[in-house]
Amino acid sequence: MGDVMILISKTYETVTQDSAEAGEAEDSGFVFEDESMTFRELIGEIHRGGYCYSSSYPCYGRAGDWLTTEADIDYQTGEQTSYSLHFSHNNNPRLERYWRKALQYVRLAK
Repeated sequence: MGDVMILISKTYETVTQDSAEAGEAEDSGFVFEDESMTFRELIGEIHRGGYCYSSSYPCYGRAGDWLTTEADIDYQTGEQTSYSLHFSHNNNPRLERYWRKALQYVRLAK
């Protein structure tokens, strides 16, 4: 599994008190898009990034599932920023099984 390259995207979303009242994010976008990672690098990114939530429950590690962190809070401004990892839709569909295995490995998918 270590030599297979999987395309992964990382996004962020920042919410302020004002944007939360409007039901919107203040800012959002890509940290990186379609970055090639080996299975081992993906596991490392999940652990280092502190990803602890899946987008669905129960999560089965499908291509449309993503992982999200707890929000980092700036206590001076009140801004809350969270990060998400996504299986890129530019991957060959056969690679979805490695995404599923990674999510199972870190115990965020069945």
